[in-house]
Amino acid sequence: MFDTAPLPTWLPSALAVLIFVGLAPMVSMRRPLLRAGVAALAMVFALRYAIWRTMETVVPVPWDGSLQNAWVWLFWAAEMLLLFEGTVYLLMVARRRDRHAEADDNQRWYREQTAATLPSVDVLVPTYNEGWDVLQKTLVGALALDYPNITVYVLDDGARDWLAEECRALNVQYLRRPDRAHAKAGNINHALRHTHGDLVLVFDADFVAQRDFLQRTVGFFRDERVGLVQVPHHFFNTDPVQANLGVFQKHADDQEFFFTDIMACRDGWGVAFSCGSNSLARRTALEAVGGIPTDSITEDILTSIVLLQRGWQTVYLNERLARGLAPEGLAAMYTQRARWARGGIQLLFLKNGPLFAPGLTFIQRLFFLPISWVATNLCLPLMILGPLLFLWLGLVAVPSAIGADLLQFQVPMLIAMWGGTRRLATVHRNTIIALASTVFATFRLTPAVVHSLVRPFAVGFKVTPKGKLAQGMQVDGRAVLISLGVIGGMVSGMVVNQLPSFERVPPDAFLTPSLFWGTMTVVVMFACLLMSFEFDRRRGEERFEVREMHEASVDGARHRVEVIDVSTTGVAMAWGIARPAIGTSIVLHLSDVGALPAVVTRHIGEVGLGAQFEELDAVTQRVLIAKIFTHAYENHGKVVSGTADRLGVWRRLAGAPRKREVPGWARLPRAEVASAEGRAGGVYSTGVRPDLRVGPGEAYPRLVEARGLRKVA
Repeated sequence: MFDTAPLPTWLPSALAVLIFVGLAPMVSMRRPLLRAGVAALAMVFALRYAIWRTMETVVPVPWDGSLQNAWVWLFWAAEMLLLFEGTVYLLMVARRRDRHAEADDNQRWYREQTAATLPSVDVLVPTYNEGWDVLQKTLVGALALDYPNITVYVLDDGARDWLAEECRALNVQYLRRPDRAHAKAGNINHALRHTHGDLVLVFDADFVAQRDFLQRTVGFFRDERVGLVQVPHHFFNTDPVQANLGVFQKHADDQEFFFTDIMACRDGWGVAFSCGSNSLARRTALEAVGGIPTDSITEDILTSIVLLQRGWQTVYLNERLARGLAPEGLAAMYTQRARWARGGIQLLFLKNGPLFAPGLTFIQRLFFLPISWVATNLCLPLMILGPLLFLWLGLVAVPSAIGADLLQFQVPMLIAMWGGTRRLATVHRNTIIALASTVFATFRLTPAVVHSLVRPFAVGFKVTPKGKLAQGMQVDGRAVLISLGVIGGMVSGMVVNQLPSFERVPPDAFLTPSLFWGTMTVVVMFACLLMSFEFDRRRGEERFEVREMHEASVDGARHRVEVIDVSTTGVAMAWGIARPAIGTSIVLHLSDVGALPAVVTRHIGEVGLGAQFEELDAVTQRVLIAKIFTHAYENHGKVVSGTADRLGVWRRLAGAPRKREVPGWARLPRAEVASAEGRAGGVYSTGVRPDLRVGPGEAYPRLVEARGLRKVA
């Protein structure tokens, strides 16, 4: 069989630790050969484990109809499918492409062109039931694109007369079709017959473009082979999992990971795909393939497959050139994810899908298979079920393995898979929360996946609800029941197995890896339990961190202030100890916008204040939206890393109270705010800006941020 004698049992694990924990972090994964080498080594460890697992622990088990042996084979099949998914992922991330330099060249080329030499662009905004508060931002962003030859179209599948009036007021073209056949794909195809631009840019109704979107992307079409350019989806509100766990700024959501890492790696293999929004396509390429395919509810991926099949190239530019509205609750998020899963599985049954379409390479076929949707949602529930069956029925998944075998084969594989995937990523997420998020998703997606495998076309397109925040706390009852059921089953199973009258497993079994497996299951399910409770986010409008110096006036007297963050309804400012009282009317003079009347609604710390804008006229409102949403402002900081990140996450998983996020400046120590106040005036020295003069009553947040602040004059 599989000879294990030549190697000491600890050597493979030690080697895996040396490679993936010791050496890999010391080298740059930007070097293609090193990147491919790390991925290949991880795959070797995975293959080594798969061979041992199959030949030594499964093949000798007979097909005798017993429950124990059936469980051995079923669990092995699930494990191998998950291992196959992980291996395909490692192959994918073995390459990565960065197109920032190409985008810089695109922008230089753009500046050398005239309006007559640039291709024309039709901006299409499909919409069905989104409100004006959502749509207005998208349209203002589209109209603010810094590009001469654009025409903006609203594609209204909701047949709303009021929206037609709003579009006329904005000088935006309005299109309505006589039916809603084929949902979004049909809506875009209808628009393609009534528009004429050289390029077609699609934004979902909740995505707002940055001003330089087209400057950075249009130049890719100088290559006549390029049919489509995709940029990432980034969001200006929190992911529901982040919000429910209270780990905002401590853990990156799955969309951040997908668009920052996975899509950049897919681009390295030439298999980037359209993601529905933020997608720029060549009209002649779409016409050559007959428009947007309507065979799948994930028309964006199918469009990409058809383009690749016909020899067109797809390009991914990993730059934040547009931001959108993430699903604002678990129900909305899993409506979206279920559509993605169903659409991915539908591809398996289509003649122009990855299995049957002519003209695709092996890699293109492999990377468009819905392996992740199927493997994760079919197999993870069995992984969760494993320790429960062991404790209550005595069923053993790997009956012939001993601790030395697992140390020699399974442990090094786990280290290699974890270390390899983590090292090859640029977005680092907490392992427990990432796993718990995936498990949590299976509560909703596994039934959809099973149903789609049996009846792939039974469910049609469902729009993701946007801009509809639920009020008050919401509870996912299904997730609570499953999480509590697994936790209760695990803990009670460990307890009752100490009773001689019930014992299903040997007394020393708790000293085996089964104890670790069961404990990890409890931790993951507890995290799932925390995710099940949605809190009222109390969001009127998202706030964007600005940190710009502006002026504000009170009774005609102007003051120099720093705008910390701003939304379409209010602002937070660092003013100083002489700040106006709550209820005072002020006017903020914001560059690119003008005078914004406001009322002070709260004091923040010792020097700050929050103010709510008074009702703004339509023109000022649109200019303010353009200021906030079309510049490169962020509404939150980057995900922190290191010890603070890990401790913050673990404190939350241990049940620490969920904290409401506040603007970054307000989290600074009060002593530093006070020391930066400069009550007597003078010159202060900082590491950021030496010899900055601070007048009486003023506050300057760069001083607040500095460490070792000292007065020098």
